[in-house]
Amino acid sequence: MTRSHHSKPGRRGPGVALGALLAIALGALAPAAAEARPPRISEDPVVAGTPVVGSTVEASGAKWDGSPPPTVSWQWMRCPEDSGDRDDCRSIPGATATSYTVTAADLGSRLRVLLTVRNKDGWAWSLSAESAAVTPAPAPSPSPSPSPSPSPELPAAPSPDPAAPAAPAPDRVEVLDEAAARPPRMMRPAPLVRIRGRLTRSGARITLLTVRAPRGARITVRCLGRGCPARRIARTASVTRIARFERALPGGTRLIVTVTKRGRIGKHTTIAIRRGKAPTRRDRCLMPGARKPVACPAV
Repeated sequence: MTRSHHSKPGRRGPGVALGALLAIALGALAPAAAEARPPRISEDPVVAGTPVVGSTVEASGAKWDGSPPPTVSWQWMRCPEDSGDRDDCRSIPGATATSYTVTAADLGSRLRVLLTVRNKDGWAWSLSAESAAVTPAPAPSPSPSPSPSPSPELPAAPSPDPAAPAAPAPDRVEVLDEAAARPPRMMRPAPLVRIRGRLTRSGARITLLTVRAPRGARITVRCLGRGCPARRIARTASVTRIARFERALPGGTRLIVTVTKRGRIGKHTTIAIRRGKAPTRRDRCLMPGARKPVACPAV
């Protein structure tokens, strides 16, 4: 007769003990595997400082994370001031630190900095907005010149003859329109376009695209190229996330972001996706009623 085997109360069979050991081992390994993650840039860099020949500007404000901690690299770039929307920003040889001393070769150009973070699980990039145009160093103050000798006093002009007839009053007095003569002003707060992403084999994957604008401003995003998910998106909002374009975009795609408000100087940002290279970004201004962007006035 066959006998069935039962474990005594309080004792575990071999299978139960092995399962418990496996659960403990897997539980110990799981946290280590979960810690690994690709790098992520949470705050974009900005060019801080006044771009004057001989001065130093810095990459400021950038924040990132990742596990293991990513390696970080910087690259300063020089963009011609009146280049329009062409992809003609060029890397400055040797300018790979967080700060950069402006040289005479930068005169008239605009500066930007490219941040790249990388670890074994991936990498991410962020390209700053352009600085103001680089200006020459101020001329040294001239030495004070000696005070001129006092001029001889001239005789006082004769008083008008009260008996002489008064000059005729003009027929019309022209009144100037002060509002019409007043130059247009920048928007406050200034519009801010933020974009982040990572490179792909064919172009770039945009992971964040947001636009901050003053209340009542109109935000328009146009897309040019074969990989556009939409040709045009327009809305009126103070802060908006353009999630429609947060996706993989092939090289040759251009995103044109404009922020306009009646009677104010608008913002015009062009982002060009390139294959095998970081996207380029061009920030310019739109004068009220104009369609063609121009270099932003000094403020």
